[in-house]
Amino acid sequence: MTQNAEVLKKNIITELGLDNLPEERKLELLGKMSDLIQKRVLLRVIKSLSLDDKEQFDKLLGQENEQEIYRFLISKVPNIDEITDEEVIRFKEEVIEHVKKLNF
Repeated sequence: MTQNAEVLKKNIITELGLDNLPEERKLELLGKMSDLIQKRVLLRVIKSLSLDDKEQFDKLLGQENEQEIYRFLISKVPNIDEITDEEVIRFKEEVIEHVKKLNF
């Protein structure tokens, strides 16, 4: 298993030593982390789109149809799963490293 695959498999809550938090708080933290990762992925994806595609994407966002948005992104950015994995790995590594520094 590659190092990246290992990072993807790691439970971020466990890695941060937060297993003893109440479930509600864990879910809240995971939701916030997920939102941050989604924003990071979206920024990378938007940078790769042409001007016309960006305009079309903006229109889709206005319609708030998640399935259409996803289909559009898959058609324009075929490696979106790879980008997502990269951002998850990067996020986990950054957060874990930051927490390690705080704990000395």
